Amino acid sequence: MKVRFFYPAILSLVLISLTNCSGYHFNTNNNPLIGYDIKTVAVPMFINRSVLPQLAAPMTKEIILALNNYSGLKVLSGDNENADAVLIGILESRDHYNEVITTTQTLFTEGDISKSIGNRSPFYYPVQTTYNFSLRIILIKRPTAEELALFTSDLGRGVLVHPKIVLEDTIVLTGNFARVASPTNTVTAAGEVNFVKNKGIFDKSLQDTCYQAAQTFKQVVLNAF
Repeated sequence: MKVRFFYPAILSLVLISLTNCSGYHFNTNNNPLIGYDIKTVAVPMFINRSVLPQLAAPMTKEIILALNNYSGLKVLSGDNENADAVLIGILESRDHYNEVITTTQTLFTEGDISKSIGNRSPFYYPVQTTYNFSLRIILIKRPTAEELALFTSDLGRGVLVHPKIVLEDTIVLTGNFARVASPTNTVTAAGEVNFVKNKGIFDKSLQDTCYQAAQTFKQVVLNAF
């Protein structure tokens, strides 16, 4: 007796099914927290415990913008007791500035730069800088003032499981920027504003890193829910 295999027919049916579903895709713009009955989220200003000043405002802004992309989820800035949940952000880093911001590339003072240092001995100056910090995020459903104080304290790290904590994760962030080192050997030399330029470049780099953190945060939320 011959046994007949129907693989081609089965394969055809599978291909037809896949073809009919080819236009289907998951909608990642819908509220991912609806399963927890969360339709409103309050986002107070993030807590900055890093050595990088003025980091809380741009990070809070980027996370709020990321949450605003979800339809069916209303985002409220600041402390709002009427929200279904509160998103806490804590920015952290090592304790010492030179451990957080490190020089990864240097150049030797020569050419026009050597004329700018006067009688000083030649030295290496930084041209590439890297920095590291982390963002700890905690999504808490209808927390009390006492619970917020606990979760944002050092003791809060010991609370690994709590019925009100919907999401807790830490995003490790790294950024870098190139420094400007123009000569200052004449009255009109561009090097007169080296510090101002470098501060602006650093601030812009931090802003870009905050944006990347928000994109990573969206992936964390989608993977979690």
